Amino acid sequence: MSGKSYEKTVKELSPVLYEHFGEQERAVYRVLRGEVDKNSKVRYDETTIFPGLLGRELPKTFGHYHPKNSIGVGFPELYKVLEGRVWYLIQKPRESNLKIIDEIYLIEANCGEEVIIPPGFGHVSINPENKNAKMANWGAEFENDYNTYKNLRGACYYFLKSKNELANIEKNSYYEAVPELVKIRSKKLSKKLKNLEFLTKPEKYLNLLTVENCFERI
Repeated sequence: MSGKSYEKTVKELSPVLYEHFGEQERAVYRVLRGEVDKNSKVRYDETTIFPGLLGRELPKTFGHYHPKNSIGVGFPELYKVLEGRVWYLIQKPRESNLKIIDEIYLIEANCGEEVIIPPGFGHVSINPENKNAKMANWGAEFENDYNTYKNLRGACYYFLKSKNELANIEKNSYYEAVPELVKIRSKKLSKKLKNLEFLTKPEKYLNLLTVENCFERI
């Protein structure tokens, strides 16, 4: 890997955590930034989410939204789980009020599986197991919007450790309206998306970049 590498600590994630606790300098996850391919205009990154609860909360990334391109279509992103398992919590807000969530899904992905983040969805990656969760991602070159998650103290749901189940799900009170969570898993990536052009020119693939086409309910 080349390019920028950095870690996010408990302290840096504090604006989006369910509760505050010690271990402020503990690293929660590490990002290895790749460089943009000159031909495809796509960048490859890797992220490792370390095990270890954040208070009562499962370890996670900060969460962010993607901007829109020059013609007003949100950029998608492609992930692949390289180690462990990852849960992707994706949410689609109402454009007129970001505190209202119109769609919310939990994508459960095992090692080797690919996950598309469709246009218009923000997302958080969660490590549900007591070992490293490593994932690769491909996307166009753009600046993520972290401020919306920061201002609303994270995603619209928190995932807390449970004795009897893998996680208790708690609604984030900073949001005004949140639908019930729907669990889904990825379908096989369409051959028409294999060249990754959909990452830089999503307007050409909108019929394929829907929740219905990319996922199935669990």
